[in-house]
Amino acid sequence: MVDRYFKVGFSLFLCLVWMSTFAQKTDTIIHVNCNVLLGEIKKLDNGIVSFKMDGMGTIKFQLDKVNTFSSKKYFQIVMRHGIQYYGKFDTSNVSRKVKITLLNGFELLDVDNIVEMYPIKKNFWLRTSGVFSLGFNFNKGSNIASLTSSGKLNYRNRKNFSEITWSDNTTIQSDTLTSNKTDLSLNIQHLLKRKWYIGFNVEGSSNSELGYDLRILAGASIINYLVQNYHNRMYVSIGTSGNREWAHGEDNSSDNLEGLIGLNYHFFKYTDPEINITTVVNSYPNFTTTGRWRVNYYLDAKVEVINNFQIGVNFYYNYDNKPVSTHASLTDYGITTTFSYSFH
Repeated sequence: MVDRYFKVGFSLFLCLVWMSTFAQKTDTIIHVNCNVLLGEIKKLDNGIVSFKMDGMGTIKFQLDKVNTFSSKKYFQIVMRHGIQYYGKFDTSNVSRKVKITLLNGFELLDVDNIVEMYPIKKNFWLRTSGVFSLGFNFNKGSNIASLTSSGKLNYRNRKNFSEITWSDNTTIQSDTLTSNKTDLSLNIQHLLKRKWYIGFNVEGSSNSELGYDLRILAGASIINYLVQNYHNRMYVSIGTSGNREWAHGEDNSSDNLEGLIGLNYHFFKYTDPEINITTVVNSYPNFTTTGRWRVNYYLDAKVEVINNFQIGVNFYYNYDNKPVSTHASLTDYGITTTFSYSFH
């Protein structure tokens, strides 16, 4: 009798497990060639759909290959023009459109106009992404070695985008440290309306070439996304910040109030070879030191060689026409070949 109850109970357990697994993968994607895919939509970002299928794991394909799709889960959706929706999907009889069910009805959305899509109940890990890079150069003739390391972690939720970035560029000659540049920053963007955000940033940096051991900065800005689609994202930022600087090799520090005028551009191409380019230029007019002006430029270009691994080039240029140290250079720049790993 006990054995019989055990078998019945075990069979019921297997049935519940099967039903639970099946219930999790009830999303449907109809391909432009009319193939029907059953599985689970994980997310959509940069024009790439991550879709988990039984037996195949998570596959990725471009959004332009999707005719329509359906899901009973609730998603956060960001459109090309900055409008956001929260709802679940149903297929549409109109080519390249999807029906989104909202609390007060439904709308037909153009598939190509969807920029981001994340399931609301699974938002932490799927909304997190990152890149880690290393670069090394050595010249025997000059006996100069340079080591570069950098990375970033991103997180998105309904109203906020947060990013932590760090980088370190160290140059050594004959076992002697000749220069060092280190940057660490936290940036937060909070959605106001459509493509308008308010930004907050906290930064810490050091640069021996520009003559300061430490600069601590905090600021706020207004951000507008001029371009937002699944290949390109570009935004401008205008704001103000305050910082304190400690001069390199000198016993003094200074406090500064600065403006901010910035431009950030990101390009992504998924087709072989996958290309990822980010370039940023920030200009800081100084309000407390008459005539002082700082400019920071950054370029990171990568090409994927195997899944999630890239090779690329990292370039930076910093300019300060009135550095805090009287013996400092006005400019600092560097270029390094990097090897990177990215996730999500």
